Amino acid sequence: METSPNYFFRKKEFPFTGIFEAESVLDMLKKKDEILDSLEIDINTEIPADTQISGDVVIMPGVKIKAGVVIEGPVYIGKNSVIGPHAFIRKGTIIGENCEIGRAEIKGSIIMNRTKAHHHCYIGDSVIGNDVNVGCGVVFANFKFEGSDVVVDNKNVGKKFGAIVGDDVSIGCNSVCAPGTLIGAGCWIYPLSSVRGFVAADSVFKTKIEHEIVEKKPV
Repeated sequence: METSPNYFFRKKEFPFTGIFEAESVLDMLKKKDEILDSLEIDINTEIPADTQISGDVVIMPGVKIKAGVVIEGPVYIGKNSVIGPHAFIRKGTIIGENCEIGRAEIKGSIIMNRTKAHHHCYIGDSVIGNDVNVGCGVVFANFKFEGSDVVVDNKNVGKKFGAIVGDDVSIGCNSVCAPGTLIGAGCWIYPLSSVRGFVAADSVFKTKIEHEIVEKKPV
């Protein structure tokens, strides 16, 4: 299993390049928290009247905030990104530059540059690379249903840990990534996939579903 940041993030494009200095992708969320701890409120764009902002939030120039957005700091949103409408950006999140976020819930995550999550989805405690497309209904689960700690590559990463997704990944609609999933750069994840474990870079991941079509009987 690969855990080097270089394996997942080929472009090294992000407002805070220090995160790429982590020895393992499993440590990048900790570096993200260190960055957020140093932020102070700095809002450089027009905020709609129905937007709710609390805590230490940094919004860089060129960001567009649509109607009904809720942002709970600490949060950083990079230049020229679009947020909303009705997006829920929860504490501990860094969103890079030129991202497009729709009616998504994002918690405790890193979203790198030019990534798109236009539709309903949940991204929890995850690292999402540059130029990633997140389809409608995708869930990055961050908590095991029985409550045990998440273990990746024999390392305990705590109770809340989602997925690591490399650059240039496309994830099809209604896919679910289990806690601790690692997806290498350049992968395609087909719609309705149930993903767990390690997916090697430049792979195509398919969950095969068998269908049965039978004759409709008269009522």
